Amino acid sequence: MPLEEKHEGLVLRSIDYKDRQKIITLFTPTRGLISLIVKNITRKKSHLLTLTSPFTQAEYHFSIRRSELYTYCDGTPINTHLNLRENLTHLKAAILLAKALLTSQLPNKPAPDLYLLLLTYLKYLPTFTDPTSLTASFYLKLLKHDGHLNPSHRESPFTTTQWNELLPLLTTRNIATLRQITTSPDLHDQIETHFHKKIGS
Repeated sequence: MPLEEKHEGLVLRSIDYKDRQKIITLFTPTRGLISLIVKNITRKKSHLLTLTSPFTQAEYHFSIRRSELYTYCDGTPINTHLNLRENLTHLKAAILLAKALLTSQLPNKPAPDLYLLLLTYLKYLPTFTDPTSLTASFYLKLLKHDGHLNPSHRESPFTTTQWNELLPLLTTRNIATLRQITTSPDLHDQIETHFHKKIGS
């Protein structure tokens, strides 16, 4: 008999697979990244369409076999984050957050702090007219979390002046403060490039 588990998670990626099936990649606080296969998806089963949509947060019940691809059994939605789809700029920013986690995190590696950070940033993302500072902050916090950024070392490729701009993005825990920070596209690109250099693309 396969083991069965139930975990809260958020869909970072959803891929069509064969007929009426999808493979979803969840980011969970307790298991990190996990992949589920969801079968028998039809228009009549609208709850399955919801549970397999990117940025849906839900409680997922699944069975574990020898494969790293687990089998979906049941689910209960918590938040569908539909408001992210109302604005293309916000949706693109959310996709950047998802890709950053897919790139940096490992399967079955718990990351409760990153999970809470992701939920917080997704919650407040629609309140940003320009989410550049939010995505830059997420990259920096991910780098620090994974041991690739040490503010005390002031590592390259950032100048002293740039570090003075980076530190508020890295250290603030206040969304209102983050919303007031202006981050230039050039600096954002430099942060993103450094992220991919350290963690891989």
